[in-house]
Amino acid sequence: MSLTYDDGLNSQLDNVIPDLDALGLKATFFLTAENAEARLPDWTRAAEEGHEMADHTVSHPCKLRRYTAADFLSREIAPAEGFLAEAHDAGPHTFAYPCGMEALGPGSQWQGRARYLADLKPTFLAARSVDGSPNDPRRLLKSRFDLHAFEPTYDHDDPRLGFAYVERAIHAGAWAILVFHEVLPRRKGEGDTSIAVHRRILQWLVRQPVWCAPMRNVFQWVEARETGAPPAPFQSTQSLSFPPPSAKRGRNRVG
Repeated sequence: MSLTYDDGLNSQLDNVIPDLDALGLKATFFLTAENAEARLPDWTRAAEEGHEMADHTVSHPCKLRRYTAADFLSREIAPAEGFLAEAHDAGPHTFAYPCGMEALGPGSQWQGRARYLADLKPTFLAARSVDGSPNDPRRLLKSRFDLHAFEPTYDHDDPRLGFAYVERAIHAGAWAILVFHEVLPRRKGEGDTSIAVHRRILQWLVRQPVWCAPMRNVFQWVEARETGAPPAPFQSTQSLSFPPPSAKRGRNRVG
């Protein structure tokens, strides 16, 4: 499974990374460059310590019909990739769709989706949405730009939906990706998670039979297993074996 955090928020640096590191967990942070640039040295330190810095565009646009593929690439993706390089994450990077919107520009949903993929495929290893069932590793290479995820505390500050989603992935031999935004002393509104609930989720996870790693690490391991190719070296400083020790248990599942 993978823990992911969207938008490059100060609360993630202050309240999330210390708790992750205390438990030996590494996560994926989808940085919005405009949010993250004020604390670039802190994000650089996180990347150097083994967390994945990933692409969530420059300005997090949700209204996409006015963009052409060329505009979106030049205004949102290319500068964000430059920012990630400044943060000492050389890639290959993963991507998270801002607002979960997967169609770019005018026309039908199919046309918008094709336009978006034309921007993503040359640049990114994979892309994550914000909903859907846990990912089947056997179909991963065909759905790499539509990876499912779940926001367990978006509507309610309660860890139980997250527990249930990960348990579902364990039983199916699937890959669960959880999404968080602000992690604060107290939940203030929609999308927030309290520090206490976030800690309960992390503490529960480390007791489960899962390999918890950044999205890039999991995807590259599954890709190597499915293709038979040697695994690509991780760009982070985190050292992981292939397959990871927890994946050797039971039926050699990826949870």
